Amino acid sequence: MNNTKAIILGIIATAAVVHADTWTLDACLKQAKEKSLSLESAKLREQQSEINVKQAEVGRYPTLSASIQNTLFDHPFVDDEDHYRLSVGISGSYTLWDGGSRSLNVEASRLNREATKFETKQTERNVQESVLNAYMNLLAASENLRTAHASVELSTAEFEHFGKLFEAGSITKKDLTQSQSNVLQKQVAELSAQLSVSTAKTTLRQLLELPDGEEFEVAAPELAIESPDSIEALPTLAELQGAVKEAHPGLKSDSIAIRAAKKNTEVAGKGSSISVTLGANSSTGLQAWESGAYGDQLKKGWQNSISLGINIPIIDGGATENKVLLAQVNETQSRLSMQETAKSLENSVEKLYVNAVSADLQWKAAMLQVQAETEALQVAEEQRNAGALTYTDYLTQKNNLEKAQVTLVNAKYSSLLARKILDLYQGKLD
Repeated sequence: MNNTKAIILGIIATAAVVHADTWTLDACLKQAKEKSLSLESAKLREQQSEINVKQAEVGRYPTLSASIQNTLFDHPFVDDEDHYRLSVGISGSYTLWDGGSRSLNVEASRLNREATKFETKQTERNVQESVLNAYMNLLAASENLRTAHASVELSTAEFEHFGKLFEAGSITKKDLTQSQSNVLQKQVAELSAQLSVSTAKTTLRQLLELPDGEEFEVAAPELAIESPDSIEALPTLAELQGAVKEAHPGLKSDSIAIRAAKKNTEVAGKGSSISVTLGANSSTGLQAWESGAYGDQLKKGWQNSISLGINIPIIDGGATENKVLLAQVNETQSRLSMQETAKSLENSVEKLYVNAVSADLQWKAAMLQVQAETEALQVAEEQRNAGALTYTDYLTQKNNLEKAQVTLVNAKYSSLLARKILDLYQGKLD
């Protein structure tokens, strides 16, 4: 039986390292911010928005280009003609007026860049929340495993003691069999607890982007917290709602996105605006076989010009109007998105607050339940020793205490998790 247990535990705990790294919650949050793939993707989008700003700013500067054109040609019915022409030149242009669309494009791009930065911050918050959940789940699973392991040791020692009592004729075969069955049940519970620890570790390891199979442990000062009364009191719901709205990156991003959408609507309306462009050109050329005076050809062929172009849109088939309508739709969508974000955030914070208050109460109730079950077990032991209680009833009371202990552990870490998430939403973990 013990060999089978050892084999199963060995399978679950494969790839374990003797000197495992130890991680605190702060270290986990820092690692996730540095290594998270989803956060890396968000940062790439932030870089793209920076490039878009630079691209928009390019349109505000004049353009300059040089050209070299080599031409081979032939007139089949013309004798003694040259067949090669060289033309070189330099030209530049600058838009003097476009209705202000270039400046609006730059402003919209800058707003989008700012909004993208807050989107990255929101992604970071989401990653941190996932780490918090995984970290607290691992702590709870680890504590439950310790409880399960202690239960196995106690039930095994009891079974060995019962074996001696049975040989001496002090207990019945039924009691011995029940004791053996109890050992097996505790071992199954221990395996289940071990699997929960392994699953929680895998989840946290993946969030931290640690190498596959790398073993690690968590260092948790949270283990020393024994009661919700020893923790800072929760704020009021109104205070919490105000703090969360002020610190929420998603709301800030949506607010900036609305401003950017307004700029894009203005840009779309500039499609019907008059544009004025200043151009300049300097060019020359030669025909290679016309004569040997190539220098004279280049000199006499040198031409300078300056131009002023005015474009007056008259009919564009409704293209500008459609662009404006589409921009207005996008602006409305941005407003609706912000309203939905605000509503969803309000509901989420209210639920989190209720969960935190409820978790504190459940924690206190679980503490009282463990105390009651402990006292009940002491009474049961006295009754069992006096022969006034069957072994079955005694086992039931022991199981009640173990269930109460598991409930206490889960309630404790649910409360701690709820508080940490509230801290996260208020920006206290930044």
